[in-house]
Amino acid sequence: MEPLISLAGRIFAEGINEVIVTTCNNAAPMGIIRKNNSLSMIVFKASHTAKNIISGGWIVAHITHDPILFVRTAFDDLPVEAFVQEHIEELTVYRLSDIPDWVVLRATVLNITAEKVFVNLFPVHAEIVQAYPNPVHRGLNNIIEATVHGTRFILNQDPTLRDLIHHHGELVMRCGGGQDKKALNLLYSYINKAVPGSFGTSN
Repeated sequence: MEPLISLAGRIFAEGINEVIVTTCNNAAPMGIIRKNNSLSMIVFKASHTAKNIISGGWIVAHITHDPILFVRTAFDDLPVEAFVQEHIEELTVYRLSDIPDWVVLRATVLNITAEKVFVNLFPVHAEIVQAYPNPVHRGLNNIIEATVHGTRFILNQDPTLRDLIHHHGELVMRCGGGQDKKALNLLYSYINKAVPGSFGTSN
């Protein structure tokens, strides 16, 4: 069997890797950073993810290409029945039942500032289903970018962010498939709920 640290090195590319992270019964899109063959995260201090990492010391990183899940977990809570409990070594972790590819990582807090928590990650278990490789998909990539901008736009309503969301939305409509376009409309609905009238529905 391939060593876990080597497997994790093949799963997570150099730079920022967008995954769905679970901590307890909470799920959110997060970027796992691989640099110099080590893994880390930077998490907003006020988030549920940060609080759970500080108290629990673990995350589960789910590798998925589901654009709707990225949008939904950025703005909403999943039902409790979406999670499955696993016992890994001495850890009790919670993962998403519908995603077959997942990695359990110990999460060690390195530093806490007024706004952010800096976390070191070390893989302790992986479940990876052998499958065909997935090419880079511009529809999904632009959904992720629009979602990141959307979470920030709700906080400060910066018109520059609104323009960026529009830009990525147009690329989703041009390059994405049906699920990507559904995810875009879901994103717009979340933003419009917080900041009414910001975006129209895309067809």
